[in-house]
Amino acid sequence: MKVIIAPDSFKNALRANEVARALAAGWGKLRQQDELIMLPMSDGGEGLCDALCTALHGKFVDIPVHDPLMRLRQGRAVIAGDTAVIESAEANGIELLKRSELAPLETTTFGVGEIFRTLVTQYHCRNFIIGIGGSATVDGGIGMLQALGYRFLRADGSVVPNGAGGGVIDEIVKIDDTAVEPLLKKVQIKVACDVNNVLCGNDGSAAVFGPQKGATPEMVKILDRNLSHFAKLFGENGDTRGDGAAGGLGFALRMLGGQMESGAKIVMRETGFVSALAGADLVITGEGCSDDQTACGKLCASIALEAKAAGVPTVLVSGALRGDCSELEKLFAGCFSISRGVCTLDDALKDTAVNLEKCTASLAAFAGGLCD
Repeated sequence: MKVIIAPDSFKNALRANEVARALAAGWGKLRQQDELIMLPMSDGGEGLCDALCTALHGKFVDIPVHDPLMRLRQGRAVIAGDTAVIESAEANGIELLKRSELAPLETTTFGVGEIFRTLVTQYHCRNFIIGIGGSATVDGGIGMLQALGYRFLRADGSVVPNGAGGGVIDEIVKIDDTAVEPLLKKVQIKVACDVNNVLCGNDGSAAVFGPQKGATPEMVKILDRNLSHFAKLFGENGDTRGDGAAGGLGFALRMLGGQMESGAKIVMRETGFVSALAGADLVITGEGCSDDQTACGKLCASIALEAKAAGVPTVLVSGALRGDCSELEKLFAGCFSISRGVCTLDDALKDTAVNLEKCTASLAAFAGGLCD
């Protein structure tokens, strides 16, 4: 059999490449003769750089950045010739904060701009793939723009300080772009993201994603009002699909000329997933938790649909299955949870690799019974 192993990450447990290794190890215990093709995937969030580094024959570079609370840390990106891959979560990721540190009025995308500017000026990159999933921010991308040279002025002429966050956007009355990095005019940007929310309103960034970043109902109102104000400063209404991604970072990247594209499709194309489907017998994908929302355009669903078009069945291996999963069952040839009895979340996360191996070994045994 030719088996393609193409999982997403299992958040807070394993990155996609680690998940792929565990799945392959489990399958290989019983079916060493099969051809296994490991293609770790991403939808533009965590794992994007890992997924594309090998595909683009690139290399990782370390870049000092500020995190969402303006603390210095070491970030990284991938460069391949004049192409660069950025995971914005390296600088503004929610996983960089403890739950007690979530502060959506204060967190900033400033570090994202630092990575971007370094790649443009020091590494001479001109083509960018920027994944914007997993953010802790709702600042409309103001922090990123500050790092790129934009200045935001108050009515009294003072400048909003770098990294001020989304809570101060309503103080801005003027945008000064005279000090913006001139090389930005020479770059092309693909924004890898599968979120199509608008910037403002009931379907906007603050309302939909603010609560999971720590926003109270009152904070959501403040942030939504501020994002609407920010859009008007650029002559926009805040109603363009995709602008609400990553707390409005999608909006700021569009103001820089960025083009939104499905992160899943970018990764499937660049990693060779589509071409690998030729002659394949099975695709195994997976994610940390699955419910019927998985079938609504998430990465694993995109993989299954692409494989189905090529006549290849896909199996979903998940950390947990929630709800009746009727929509999942329509999409996948089988849906399996790696959970093994009652346990704490901490234990489940700790045992993820072992449980992935055991589940996939069982799948391999079943496949062997059907095929041999």
